Amino acid sequence: MTTHSIIEERIASKAVAALYAKSGLQLELIDKNSVLGTGLWPDMRFRIAGSELELVCEIKTGLCRDMLEPVVKLLQTAVEGRPPMIMANYIDAKLGRALREFGVNYVDASGNAYINLNPYFILIEGQIIADGLSQTRPAKQFSTTDLQVIYALLTNPNLLNQNYREVSQCANVALGVCGSVFRELKDQGYFVEVLSTKKREWRAKHKLIGRWVEQYPILIKRSFLGEFSTPNLDWMQSESLSNFDAQLGGTVAVAKYAQAELDGGHSVYVNDQQQWQFIREMGLTKDVEKSAERAGSKVKVFSKFWGRETVSQNVDKPSSSASPVNPPSAHPTIAQPLIVHPLMAYAELIQTSNLRNRDAANRIASRYFV
Repeated sequence: MTTHSIIEERIASKAVAALYAKSGLQLELIDKNSVLGTGLWPDMRFRIAGSELELVCEIKTGLCRDMLEPVVKLLQTAVEGRPPMIMANYIDAKLGRALREFGVNYVDASGNAYINLNPYFILIEGQIIADGLSQTRPAKQFSTTDLQVIYALLTNPNLLNQNYREVSQCANVALGVCGSVFRELKDQGYFVEVLSTKKREWRAKHKLIGRWVEQYPILIKRSFLGEFSTPNLDWMQSESLSNFDAQLGGTVAVAKYAQAELDGGHSVYVNDQQQWQFIREMGLTKDVEKSAERAGSKVKVFSKFWGRETVSQNVDKPSSSASPVNPPSAHPTIAQPLIVHPLMAYAELIQTSNLRNRDAANRIASRYFV
């Protein structure tokens, strides 16, 4: 069991006890995920004692208002339509109001709580941090360059044990960035260095995937060039597409990885130096009309934030290291290397509120991140 898991189990135990002490409502544990704190699947499921009502729970060692919306979107995807709940060491009044606006139940270890599940309604506010507890701060928010390095590590098999120069080339960052990111990830327990083998080994990779997806909006905002449209629906089949070192996300990636047809539009990631030439050659124009009938021709264009990669060649091959984010070979190949990694396709889907998109995201997680 990792340090993260131990802390999260303690938070859950204290939160359940505090809720019972303050309200008399008892939560019974139904089931616990073997890998806590991932954000990809619910950590725990509870039943309200004496009823059949269930709450699906995500445990957080700290919450930040600025990052709350991505956390909630990830949770709402993971619970698959069931009542969601967040447990934390401490949830102040401001965070509590925000969670209620999102429609998320919560319980903390000091007794603050919100349960809105007919016929039960509980709202407890103003409880101070209980004796023996500390207000756990959210984990440090990663910078955009940190997120680039983490994406490279999560999507390139064996990169964790390569030298920093190799990592920097895959992440498209300066060499000096890599050392600080590795130290931070090691300090937070995401990997360990095994003395006997002199190798780094993941210890909380799923949790890191969840944190990367939560902070994906920060990274992608910087890379977004705009939404465009084109009358040519065959632009993706153009032979010149590969000349721009471009990779497709959106509906194409979802069709490949989740085997689902969604109407979420197209996205494409293009090399920094070629993006505007790509837009001209593909006949893309700035999309000022937002009508639903043109949704099929809409294209979101992003600048690629990653560098040289190995995943494009390996994405359809079984990994010898059985990496959790390395897809199996059973899925059909579509014009490799033109498709983004499953992790990128998953992160795109999480940003929407569409139930079909969430279902597709869960399929991707269950196929590629286990």
